[in-house]
Amino acid sequence: MNECTKEQKSEILELLSEILPLYDGDDWIKVKKYVVRYSKSNTRKLFSTRHVKTKKHTLNNFEKSLLLAIEDIYKKKLILYKKDKHNCE
Repeated sequence: MNECTKEQKSEILELLSEILPLYDGDDWIKVKKYVVRYSKSNTRKLFSTRHVKTKKHTLNNFEKSLLLAIEDIYKKKLILYKKDKHNCE
C-alpha cells in the first residue's frame, strides 16, 4: 500500500474495517466493489479497472499489496477467482 497517501490508506482501512468483520466469504471482487463504491474518487483511481473487451479483472500492484495487508491485519485471505480473472495472453 505504498502507492497511496496517508489519507487514502486511512480511508481504505476504515472501509475494510466496516465490511470484513461482517463478510464471511473470500471473494476479492465483492470487497473491492464495496471499497470502491464508498471511497473518494482520488482513492478509486488506485484500483484496477476491468478489461475493455472481456470485462474481467486483473490485480495491479496496489491491489496485491492491499490483499497482503488484509491477510496480515484481518487473517482473511481474499481471492480473485479464475471466472473473474482476465487471461493475459
